[in-house]
Amino acid sequence: MDSNRLWSIGAGLAMVVVVVLGWFLGIQPQLSSATLASDDLAATQTRNDASSASIAKLKTDFEGITKLTRDAAVLRESVPSSAQISAFVTDLDYLAGEHQVEVNSITVSDAKAYTPPVVVAAAPAVGNSATSSPTATPAPTNVPVSAPAAPTAPGLVTNPKITAANFIAIPVQLSLKGPYLKVLEFVKGLQTGPRLFLVTTMSTKPPADKTAAGSVDATVGGFVYVILANGASATSEASTK
Repeated sequence: MDSNRLWSIGAGLAMVVVVVLGWFLGIQPQLSSATLASDDLAATQTRNDASSASIAKLKTDFEGITKLTRDAAVLRESVPSSAQISAFVTDLDYLAGEHQVEVNSITVSDAKAYTPPVVVAAAPAVGNSATSSPTATPAPTNVPVSAPAAPTAPGLVTNPKITAANFIAIPVQLSLKGPYLKVLEFVKGLQTGPRLFLVTTMSTKPPADKTAAGSVDATVGGFVYVILANGASATSEASTK
């Protein structure tokens, strides 16, 4: 084999080595970098799209923030974060003057912690199952086979955020005097006023003062409520008058 042929073979091998080294040392790393950059670009675009959607939702929510703030203020006045009995008594005085009713006394008792309601399962109907006694008397033929269904009671609504630790009820009893219809108007205003008041008892009787013709002595009992602010103690608030 002459020297020219050897040089040709050597040159060919050198070119192959250069191409291989160029691939591993130059082209392949560049392709990997390009792939990573493309993946990063796609991930960044996805994050940008998610951020744009969040910003759009925040803008929509912010448009109604004024109404939400106003509604929250009304609800907080209805169920405040402390007893605020003095403000409640001021409201009662205004309501009594509006309806021409005399408030003789206001008794505020110690507050009670909220007790979550317990759902009691309805007892099964007796005699309606397939295992009823075979000696049961058949229904008269003049009785309709299907009676109207009894109205369904509304479902019990609870909120896990309302607990005995942050929600309390304060018993209040009022002694009133005035015309019967005016007393009823006062009680209606009491239930629909800015402070939530649940009327649980009401009684009326002829007035002790016989000269007060057309008037009645009335006793109204119920509860006002408090949702404590974060960090407040239900124990300390329970003794607030």
